[in-house]
Amino acid sequence: MDDSLIPLVPIILSGGVGSRLWPISRRKHPKPFIKLSDGETLLEKTLKRALLISESNELVIVTNRDLFFHTKDNVLGMQEGGLLRKDLEQHYVLEPVGRNTAPAIVSAALQLFQKYGPDVVMLVMPADHLISNELAFSKAVKLAYEVALKGQLVTFGIQPEYPETSYGYIHSRQRSSSSNDIDDLFSFSVESFFEKPDSATARSYFDSGDYYWNAGIFCFTAGSLLKEVEIIAPKMFNQVCIAFDGSVVTSNSTTTQIELPAKEFSKVDSISIDYALLEKSNNVSVIPCNIGWSDIGSWEALSGLMAQDKEGNHIYGDVIALDTHNTSIYSPDHLTAALGVDNLIIVNTGDAVLVSHKAAQQNVKQVVLELEKQGRNLHINNKAEYRPWGHSTVLEQGKNFKIKLIIVKPNSSLSLQMHHHRSEHWVVVEGEAIVNNDGNILYLYANESTFIPARCKHRLENPTNMNLVLIEVQIGNYLDESDIVRFDDKYGRL
Repeated sequence: MDDSLIPLVPIILSGGVGSRLWPISRRKHPKPFIKLSDGETLLEKTLKRALLISESNELVIVTNRDLFFHTKDNVLGMQEGGLLRKDLEQHYVLEPVGRNTAPAIVSAALQLFQKYGPDVVMLVMPADHLISNELAFSKAVKLAYEVALKGQLVTFGIQPEYPETSYGYIHSRQRSSSSNDIDDLFSFSVESFFEKPDSATARSYFDSGDYYWNAGIFCFTAGSLLKEVEIIAPKMFNQVCIAFDGSVVTSNSTTTQIELPAKEFSKVDSISIDYALLEKSNNVSVIPCNIGWSDIGSWEALSGLMAQDKEGNHIYGDVIALDTHNTSIYSPDHLTAALGVDNLIIVNTGDAVLVSHKAAQQNVKQVVLELEKQGRNLHINNKAEYRPWGHSTVLEQGKNFKIKLIIVKPNSSLSLQMHHHRSEHWVVVEGEAIVNNDGNILYLYANESTFIPARCKHRLENPTNMNLVLIEVQIGNYLDESDIVRFDDKYGRL
């Protein structure tokens, strides 16, 4: 096949939790959905970048099943804003549980192999990284495409700017140079991979000049990848193939959903592509590059994107900082005042507050582990919970009551459901609602309300092209979301 006809398809991995960025990053609202100061999420930036450097109007997103509609909303928002084409071909590979990067990438490769055959080139990118020099990245991708077509598994190595202990490293030796039209980029043979080093080892890597940060960005043909995985990691390969063959596929003119079965996919070994394949393969090349890369893996990295005042503070949101120095304060919705502090990270999300010395920021995930140990859900949900039909935000709660703001997207509806332990009062604030209240159909408008008794079948629907906004007041002795019995649901959540 003519190389010019072989497609380069972006593969976006959107499954990481980003526990070091708690409390803004949580399991059901992870790092890819964090909005930066320019109003864009990391996922949206990745989508733009992916389609900018690929001539294909197609991409694959591998994500958790629970995050599908949240992800789709990001894509739709960009399409409505003119940032993505309306006819963008999207393939969603939906994991019932996370199994690290190797099973995710193999699943995507099977999907593209099925459609295009072995020669299709995959550009694998995490959804939660930032790349500021897109021109340099585009040039590196062009070289990676050429090297991938020769059967190599290509990884992108970032030229280290300092001895970093929180990144993995790639050690290489020179293999070949690029063609003359790719500036001064080179392809090197990978000798070995190293996990996060201690400070002395990181210094030695930095000083040597032939170690690179492992960006977790890869390029290879689907055929080369699957062939290597089948040889080097046959057990994991077979496990993924079994799950993929049992997947449920739904599609329309632009979107394909591949739902991997929970029973089979839960048996797949959880392993990274580095451990499973790249560290053992003899066909791995690295392209060293300076692309302005950051994995936004800590509060210090995220703070660097926030405005800095003359005292060295990075501040975002409603903040008063007096006699405060070299401190990062993130408080978008609630007033946070800092007085006489230095070298701290302060984060206020309304339902949780983090105060950490900057030297301890890499240990934030220990808080997440403690929350899990205590059986609390503040590492899972934030105040806004996203659903296929829209989202809700807890405004206040106490013993036997909870108050929510609910926003239902245009032409969307909640499931036909019932609660055993709570009743609900609905007050429409804006828009129009159709309410099925135990078989009685009501039309409600702004400043009108209805009461839903416990054990009553009910459904809320927005029949218009505008958002429906309402206040829900729950009353009962058990207000957990597990108290939902669904009878009918257009989103397959029965």
